[in-house]
Amino acid sequence: MKKIETGMLEHQKLILEKVSHNKELFRKELVKSLMWLKSYEIFRLHVWLKQKFYLTHGDIIEDVFGFIAA
Repeated sequence: MKKIETGMLEHQKLILEKVSHNKELFRKELVKSLMWLKSYEIFRLHVWLKQKFYLTHGDIIEDVFGFIAA
């Protein structure tokens, strides 16, 4: 079961990389990712996003993750 969950996290990372050129799609796919992933995977995704996309999509990352933290 854990392989499937890790696989989903990796899948969502690939999707986010593919749509990173479009801010609207990036936000949409990021929100969808939060519906698919377990809480510990969401934490790992957040760390990965901040490392990889914070300079270009920091506003979206903060907005989406700020919403789920509230």
